[in-house]
Amino acid sequence: MLRTTHRSTVTEEQIDHLGHMNVRYYATNALRGTRAVLADLPGWGDRPHLVHDAYTRHHREQLLGTELVVRSLVLGADERAVRIHHELADAATGTFAATFVHRVSPVDEGGGRLPVPEAAAAAAVAEAGELPDHAATRTISLDADLLSSAPDLATLRSRDLAFRKPRTVLPSECDAEGRYLVELAPALTWGGEQVDGDRPDHLHETTSGQLMGWASMETRAIFGALPRVGEHIQSFAATVAVLDKVIHRVNWAYDLETGALLTVLESVSLAFDIRGRKPMSIPDGYRRIEETRLQPDLTPAALA
Repeated sequence: MLRTTHRSTVTEEQIDHLGHMNVRYYATNALRGTRAVLADLPGWGDRPHLVHDAYTRHHREQLLGTELVVRSLVLGADERAVRIHHELADAATGTFAATFVHRVSPVDEGGGRLPVPEAAAAAAVAEAGELPDHAATRTISLDADLLSSAPDLATLRSRDLAFRKPRTVLPSECDAEGRYLVELAPALTWGGEQVDGDRPDHLHETTSGQLMGWASMETRAIFGALPRVGEHIQSFAATVAVLDKVIHRVNWAYDLETGALLTVLESVSLAFDIRGRKPMSIPDGYRRIEETRLQPDLTPAALA
């Protein structure tokens, strides 16, 4: 049964350049829900944890002052992970803002994943429910294996798919022991200096007077490992599909010294007319540039 696990209000600092709540804060609400579920799960205790697989489907934009509520449901568990569904909604109307599926595991002091305790897994299975129909995925598949189907570092380099310049993990990104902070994990793909100077601007003015931005529709982030302070990392990106209003991308972040895959982010974004507050077709010039980068063979593959 769904239960309320968190409440919040959309504040001014959460509003982004598109005029609505930034995707970061959708994730923050869901993570608070996961913490609440684990805190009440028999057999889990006070173990630290990592959401190593996070799927988000965005339903509606959220504007300044909206009161939000998170409702959560355990979907199941085994020794590898506890699976949790969250829905973020307008507390007044019940309209869905986003739905989520989290796979979460305990971690050791070094951030390494541990098996789910037997008692916690049994308790999760005993209370498990079914994923609601409104939370079903669209383009992104939860059955795809983003880690094993990822291209290796040499392939990404040979195709010139660097998204950010190489960088060093900073002390400010880590705890006192030099371990990368889990809450900063999205910066593994987005952090650092952009390498591609001819990629179109994030905001694009069209000849007809539209101001296009990208609204996130779906994302799935998988974390294979987290770096430590001083390590050298780099992120790469490929467009795997371009439709009329939608673009499908995959980002990868690698440890440059060991070649270890740190994280994979799959995303589906909608071209959004900021002035008209509605979806729009991707402008032809923008589309042509993206199509020159198209790498459909790098689309994440489903599990065999």
